[in-house]
Amino acid sequence: MTSLAFVTSGARIYTRLSKKQVGIDDWLVIAATLFSIGLAVPNYFFFKYEYIGFPTGDVPDSYDVEPVLFYNWIMQVLYNPILALVKSSILFFLLRLGGHRRSIRWSIYALNTFNITLMITIFTTVQIPIAAFWNHSVTPRRQIDGPMFYITTAIITIVTDFLVLLIPFWVFVGLKMRLAAKIGLIVVFLIGGVVTTVAIFRVIELHKKFYQEGYDSRNSLGDTLSSIEVNLATIVCCGPALRPLFRKMFPRLFSGRSTNETGKYNTPSRYGNCASGGGLFHLKDMHRSRMQTEIRGYSPNGSEEEIMTYNGILRTTAVDI
Repeated sequence: MTSLAFVTSGARIYTRLSKKQVGIDDWLVIAATLFSIGLAVPNYFFFKYEYIGFPTGDVPDSYDVEPVLFYNWIMQVLYNPILALVKSSILFFLLRLGGHRRSIRWSIYALNTFNITLMITIFTTVQIPIAAFWNHSVTPRRQIDGPMFYITTAIITIVTDFLVLLIPFWVFVGLKMRLAAKIGLIVVFLIGGVVTTVAIFRVIELHKKFYQEGYDSRNSLGDTLSSIEVNLATIVCCGPALRPLFRKMFPRLFSGRSTNETGKYNTPSRYGNCASGGGLFHLKDMHRSRMQTEIRGYSPNGSEEEIMTYNGILRTTAVDI
């Protein structure tokens, strides 16, 4: 799954570079992908030394817990930043859409600040000295309740997942468009709920592993969920950005035309800046408002930012002139 996440993020960057629209959300996805690739290495050794997939009764007497704890520590260091970077990328992408009400914009700022703060807090909450985590011959000066810490931070992360999923709903619910099209647009962004579902199953498995007596976590899928969650998050995050590439590969499927369209539409030069590729409207230029204007789209030409004007979506937005 790491390979699929790498290919997906690579396709996203290729699409953005071809449209000359690389932004901070793309750089965050690149960082998350690199962390995800790095996570695959300790994940492999953890599975190897912990004998994941085998019943505990089949574990040999030569089993050594020290390398297991060492690679588990590295996995924890890499796991949390991936989810935080992906969520931050989504929030920055929503900001690039532009034209938001002030309440929405400040909600995105607040949620992103909390998300980044949580990432830093988790990263710095460690056992002192760090080596005491895997080397039991080292006496810890400061110790944390590992199982409770894992579960608590995972639950907080799930809460932020739900909040990130609510933002697109808040943004798109005000669009003037057919109900079916509006629902479809919201569903595209709510696909990220699959990642949240995996995260919930992960918390359940963590609780069983640490608190359910007699539960054999080795002989279950619990330890695979962390890798599935972070890679799936990266893949889902890249989904909207890949639409221009899919439309280029499958023009009939992603043309965005309907039988009742007249073919008349406003020219981009009348309303804002255009990027190379023809008719590309930069909604990110519309953060501040003084005048009201209506934007009516016909069929997007290249960027997911155009999702706000796709297929005749009508929304009152403010622009500077």
